[in-house]
Amino acid sequence: MIRLPMPWPRPSRPDAAPPTDGIPHIHLIDTAIASENIGDEIIVDAARRHLAPILADCRVSSSSGHDGLGPAGRKLVASAQLVLLLGTNALASRYKVGRRFMWRVAPADVPLLAGKVVLFGVGANTPFDRVEGAQKAFLSRVLSPAYRHSVRDGRAQTIVEAAGHVALDTSCPTLWDCADGRYRPPARKTDTVCFTLTEHKPDPSDCLLIEILSEAYRRVVFFPQQARDLRYLREITDRTQIEILAPNLAAYDRFLSQTETDVVGTRLHGTIRGVQHGRRALVVQIDNRAEDIGKETGLPTISRNALPKLSEWIHGASEAQLRLPQEQIAAFLQQFPPAR
Repeated sequence: MIRLPMPWPRPSRPDAAPPTDGIPHIHLIDTAIASENIGDEIIVDAARRHLAPILADCRVSSSSGHDGLGPAGRKLVASAQLVLLLGTNALASRYKVGRRFMWRVAPADVPLLAGKVVLFGVGANTPFDRVEGAQKAFLSRVLSPAYRHSVRDGRAQTIVEAAGHVALDTSCPTLWDCADGRYRPPARKTDTVCFTLTEHKPDPSDCLLIEILSEAYRRVVFFPQQARDLRYLREITDRTQIEILAPNLAAYDRFLSQTETDVVGTRLHGTIRGVQHGRRALVVQIDNRAEDIGKETGLPTISRNALPKLSEWIHGASEAQLRLPQEQIAAFLQQFPPAR
C-alpha cells in the first residue's frame, strides 16, 4: 500500500523550502512548448483541463519539455513540491539524459528533479525488447515514489514498473471526456472529410488514401498538423480541389465545431481532436501508438495495409463506443489534494 502525501509534499531539498505563504508550488513540464507538432498542443490542452481543479489553489510554473529546464526552469523546479510531466511520447526504454529528446533532461537537472516527477498521460515513444539499466536508474531516481503515475499505454507502464514505480494505464487524457457514451458520432458519412498525413513517415499508401477520400467525399480538406506535412502533400498529389486549413489549433477547432465532417488520417491526435468534437473519425495506423490505443479503448483505427477496405468504413454504419479505464483515471486524480 502506497502512503500518499496529504497535503502536498515539501520540497526534497532543504535549501528550497516552500514560500512562507503556504501556497504549494507545482511545476509543469509542458511538452507543447517549442514543439512544431500541434498534436502535442492537443495533448497538453487536455492535461491542463483535467489538472485545473487540482491546481486551483496552487502556484503553477512551467518549462519546456523539448528545450529542457534552463537556468530559470531549474530555479523553479528547485522550489516546487511536485513536477508534472504532461503527455506525449516522453518515455523511452533507452537512456536519453544529456541528449536531445522530447523530454530533454541535462545531467545537472537530475538532482533537482529527484523524487519530484509525476507522469501525466505519458506514452512510450517506440516499441522495445528491454529497458536499459541506465534508464531504469534514471527513472527510479527522478520519478516520485509517493504517487502512482499516469501512463498512456501498456508499453509505458512496463518502463515505469521496470524502474520500480507504480504506473496506472489511464490511456490518453485526450480521450477521458469521451467515455461512457459521451462520444456519439454520426452513424453515416458526411459530404466532407478532413484528413491528415505524416511527412516523417511517408508511404505509397498515402496516395491511395487521398484517392479514396477524393472519390468518396464532395469536399476534401487537409489539416497540416506539422508545417512539413503540407510540403509532403504537395509532393505526392496535384489535386487542386483539396482545401488547406491554417496550421494552428484554433483554426482546426473552428472548422471541426462549425463543419459536419468526417476525420481520417495518419495523425493520431489530429484525429482524436475530431473525436473530441463528436465527429466520425478513423485513425490510419503508422506506428505502435494508434494500434495500442485502438486495442485498449476501441478508438476506430485501420492498418495502412488494409486501406483498400477504407471505403467500407466510409460508406458503412459507424457505431464507435470508447472504453476508458475509469477506475485507473479516478485513482490517479484522487491521489492529489483537492482544492479548498
